[in-house]
Amino acid sequence: MQISKERIIIWLKQQSKISIHLLKLSYLFNMIYVVIVILHHAILAQQIQLVFIEKESQILYIMYSLCFVMKSIIYVIIKHFNYEYSQAVKNSIRSQIINKFTSLNYNELSKQTETNTTGSHLSLLIDHVENLKEYYNQYVPQLFTNITFICFIFFIIFFINWLSSIILLLCSMIMILFIILIGYQTEKKNKKYFKILSILSGLFLNRIKNIEIIRLFNFPKITIIKLIKYIEDFRIKNLEILKIAFLTSSILDFFTSISFAFIAMYFSFSYLSLIHLPIKNITILNSFFILILIAEYFQHFNNLGLLYHTKARAIGAADLIIQFLENKKYILQGKKILILHNQKHIFIYAKNLIVKDHFKNILIGPISFQIHYGQCIILTGPSGCGKSTLLNVLLGFISYEGILKINNIDFKLLNLSYWYHIISWVRQNPILPAPTIKENLFFNNNLDTQHINNIMRILGIQSFIKKFPQGLDTIININTNFLSIGQIQRIAIARALIKPHKLLLLDEPTSNIDLFSEQKIIHALHNTILNTSIICTHKIDNIKDAHFIWFMNKGKIIKKMLL
Repeated sequence: MQISKERIIIWLKQQSKISIHLLKLSYLFNMIYVVIVILHHAILAQQIQLVFIEKESQILYIMYSLCFVMKSIIYVIIKHFNYEYSQAVKNSIRSQIINKFTSLNYNELSKQTETNTTGSHLSLLIDHVENLKEYYNQYVPQLFTNITFICFIFFIIFFINWLSSIILLLCSMIMILFIILIGYQTEKKNKKYFKILSILSGLFLNRIKNIEIIRLFNFPKITIIKLIKYIEDFRIKNLEILKIAFLTSSILDFFTSISFAFIAMYFSFSYLSLIHLPIKNITILNSFFILILIAEYFQHFNNLGLLYHTKARAIGAADLIIQFLENKKYILQGKKILILHNQKHIFIYAKNLIVKDHFKNILIGPISFQIHYGQCIILTGPSGCGKSTLLNVLLGFISYEGILKINNIDFKLLNLSYWYHIISWVRQNPILPAPTIKENLFFNNNLDTQHINNIMRILGIQSFIKKFPQGLDTIININTNFLSIGQIQRIAIARALIKPHKLLLLDEPTSNIDLFSEQKIIHALHNTILNTSIICTHKIDNIKDAHFIWFMNKGKIIKKMLL
């Protein structure tokens, strides 16, 4: 999806609205800063003139020092406002990216993970957003400052000596033309740079995630060759951008020197009466003041060239961010119907339900079934028979053919965001995303504390938490190695049971765990499951109080046994 430069710039401007008040304050202090700097230079020029005529002025020294102090203080204030402004915009953009992640269809997100784009998404959140931070911290506020400085200085020089301003204008026009000519190529190269960076990030992260497979099957050489190829491409693109930046700086410095030399020669010839123009005489004060202002003028002109590269990098970074944010292919659509708004029970009906893979091969089906309120269904069968696939259908992760209804409402019309609020699920190999054990369990302040403590007691969580110095506040988001697989599984099941739900889905809740954890989990399920539930498991002997056992094989329900 190709996005035009104009659209990217409009999007970048729209993001700044989140903290426009900080930007306006920055503009205000920048105006004050411009006035103080020009006054500072005027005092310096006056002081130089007094040196030539062998006079001194204590007042000028005091005013010069005062301007220096005020300039420093205002500069710090401007930097503070620019930083806060860029941080606010950066956090807003990151929130948009994270919100997009949370709205991704799980099935499509899995496809992206399989195609090495997880690292690309990570690059969006880190590298690309950081480059936008430079745009909002440097380009937006400093562009205003530099243009204001340039305009002020030009008009002051024009008022003092119009010929000097004409020389300045001619050199400036040549420099602007050069920046425009080189700018297009810079933007194109920056877009390629960020594209390669995203690919490299995705490839690297994928290889890190699968490092054991690479070692096991002796793939390191192939992996290294592939990484070297992309690293070399990244290095070449980076060098190309650096060459353009260096060339821009060199050309700007060249025209600065030419302009400075012409004006200095003009002043020298005027003093020596070698040229006679219908212009009022140039004084020492005016000449030094103009030369100081010209140095300041071209310093800010050179800054415009650097800011242009910052803008080009931001356009390259924003291009990929906008493509991700505006890609509607993977959005988890919120449907018009809000299901089960006033209904307390769940009734699931399926007829001729079929699930196919990307190659149109049938994974499960056709199957038909009904699940009434309060029923506990055990799904069992050999690995690969379709148990987890059926759960993924009920979770809205996988598309299907046939009929599937929840309380007589077509599942395809359901608002999945609302559906997720009324179901609870434990996947195979669960993860604990919150920073601490407590936050993984007490995710809602309105929950019944007594109910939570009861579930924790039944699952035996309280017994092993006592061994941790920080108890429930133990940090686990950095490292979960001190938790056994069984302990993680018990916390995940506790989280699922604590959450208010009308349907409970458990995928192999007792697999790959120790016997003690398995007994605790079975005891908890026996004592706490009250609502409709579907449990996928190979260990059907230990599950008590189920209403039905469904035997699956080769994608079909071959037998339903009433208990």
